[in-house]
Amino acid sequence: MSGRPLFTPEIMKLHSKSVLVAVCCLLMAATADGQRRRTSYAPPKIEDLPRIPVDTIDTSDPDTKIVIYTNNTWSYYRPIMSRYNELPVYANHWDTTQIFAYKDIELKDLPSTIQLSLVNDAGEFHYPHKGMVRSKYGVRRRRNHNGVDVALTTGEPIYAAFDGKVRYSKFNLGGYGNLVIVRHKNGLETWYAHLSRRNVDENEYVKAGQVIGFGGSTGRSTGPHLHFECRYADQTFDPEFLIDFQTGVLKGETFALQKSFFNIHSRASELLLEDEDDFDLLDSDLQLLAEMGDSTAKVQLAQRETARKEAQERAKREAQQAVYHTVKSGDMLGTISRRYGVTIDQICRLNNISRSTILGLGKRLRVK
Repeated sequence: MSGRPLFTPEIMKLHSKSVLVAVCCLLMAATADGQRRRTSYAPPKIEDLPRIPVDTIDTSDPDTKIVIYTNNTWSYYRPIMSRYNELPVYANHWDTTQIFAYKDIELKDLPSTIQLSLVNDAGEFHYPHKGMVRSKYGVRRRRNHNGVDVALTTGEPIYAAFDGKVRYSKFNLGGYGNLVIVRHKNGLETWYAHLSRRNVDENEYVKAGQVIGFGGSTGRSTGPHLHFECRYADQTFDPEFLIDFQTGVLKGETFALQKSFFNIHSRASELLLEDEDDFDLLDSDLQLLAEMGDSTAKVQLAQRETARKEAQERAKREAQQAVYHTVKSGDMLGTISRRYGVTIDQICRLNNISRSTILGLGKRLRVK
């Protein structure tokens, strides 16, 4: 074996270059792997984190508390409203999977007039959204438009009109998009459609003025707006009978809902009057045309006035025909039903109570 050294300067130089290349390759691989890891990492979503209640907070409403959860979310808690579960309105025809819940009840089965008690005080109502009604209830481009469209900007809050319980809260594939349906104690249902986001779940009790979602343009919609419907036993009627959307005012504490109102041609103005572009002429527009000598406008104004008077007279007649009983000491549903010759079920249905409801002295019950 010769005395030649194992590592000559030339060999050492070659090895140094090889080591340098290997180190560079390792650094590049580590950098690329780190970038891949950073790119693929996504923070967990709030809804995926454990949701465990940790505290409750009182509110100005004694019936309402706020529950705080571990995933930094919150919800309303209203234990006192659970007593409403005993009401037939929240037990019968309660379906959280489909938008229509009264498939076994036909229009002919409904009474000629339904007396709806809407509020007892101003705090039991809040406008769903205050704004211009861009499209009214009625026939629109040869299709039924079963509600009103109120203009808004995406993200604006939408409020529950009355106290009630959420029957449906889903994305609806039938065109409504994000849809919330709230059923109220009087049997009325209010529908809130095309929401950008829903803020409540099925079977949740809500109070008037609670934010149940945010305005948007989901589903079959050409732009952001709130599509708002009023229904009773799945039958629609014009929401403008109840609410002035431009001012946000409720038109009355009670409402005599006539069977004739369950008609796409029956609106708050009593007439569906559309021009050739499928937009409605206001009374003020017709008045101006009439003053300019338009004979058709004069006829239409007269028809509208006649229809209003007829509607007022019908409402008066229906109200006069209704029979009420004021609860006195010793009164029970059985004795009241025998006295007036009606069934207990009829009294319960007309007043949205159950057979086990305790009758308070002085309570006014409708019996016919």
